[in-house]
Amino acid sequence: DDTLFLKNPQVFCLETKDNALIKRINRVIEWKNTYYILDKSMKQVLAFNDKGRHLFTIHRVGIGKGEYGSILDIAIDRQNENLVFLADPTSLIYYDLQGNFIKTTKLQGYYHSIAIDNGVTYLENATYINNQLSTSSITVIAPDNQKTELLKPLREIAPYCFIGGSRLNGTTPIVFTRKFDNTIYQLEDGKITPYYSFDFMNENFPEAAKDKEYTCRELNKFTWDRYVYLMANVANAPQYLMFSTNLFGVYVFDKTQNKLYNKIRNTGYQTDLHQYIPVEGANNRVFFTVYPTTLFSLKAIVDNHPSFKDKMSDKLYKLTESLDSDSNPVIFSYQIK
Repeated sequence: DDTLFLKNPQVFCLETKDNALIKRINRVIEWKNTYYILDKSMKQVLAFNDKGRHLFTIHRVGIGKGEYGSILDIAIDRQNENLVFLADPTSLIYYDLQGNFIKTTKLQGYYHSIAIDNGVTYLENATYINNQLSTSSITVIAPDNQKTELLKPLREIAPYCFIGGSRLNGTTPIVFTRKFDNTIYQLEDGKITPYYSFDFMNENFPEAAKDKEYTCRELNKFTWDRYVYLMANVANAPQYLMFSTNLFGVYVFDKTQNKLYNKIRNTGYQTDLHQYIPVEGANNRVFFTVYPTTLFSLKAIVDNHPSFKDKMSDKLYKLTESLDSDSNPVIFSYQIK
């Protein structure tokens, strides 16, 4: 049950407006009572207050000043109070926290994600480029622009295959994960150290299966509902770790009991929680998002088949009355104990 390790539950819907429509939430950063939300598919970053009211949207696709082809990731530079885009073509684009353009810095190399802590920028390298293995997993850029490379990549047995979710999370300290590695790493002061390693027992990716190279389809078929090959979306609180994997569900690790749990249920609405995403910031917050179309589909089943009424609580049923099919996602917000 969510009440065992989560507290301060809130439910709200992100305000729906023509310039604030969300297709998918890829990253959430909380800073000074504002949520900055990355929607890669729509090539935009949206800002909402802590009640879900829309503040502004940055959508500047193009080749001009302050524009980009796509957004790979975002971070907050808390020291300088800047919102930083990792964009394509490969660059860092800086905006102030009201969405005004500041500057663009070109980058050499190919990167997947970004995190910034104490003025130090960490970039997750693309580990396989032009059929060549990269020399490191992380590039560190110090405030004086000096670069360091960290963590030699593993042999790439599934080139270019990724699942959704963040592998570089901008908590303090920053945490990092990678494919075919059951270790969560910490990044602090330009250095990397192993933090926690997990034994998924029967769900471990077999060592003998690492002898071949996989296409994405082969990898997904081989691991489907069987083996873990990637942890992502790590949220790190004093007592608990939460993360997702390529398998269904959300994992919760109790550090004090050294126990790992899977699958979470919202006791207030009597529903399983899916679409988990950590919220970067100081409040150990996590979101579970539900799209209105999902709720309306469940409501239709209950309306047409009364025998299925117990599949949807009265409270969850009532929640649909404040939504329509075009509404932005419903947010189930918590803080990790």
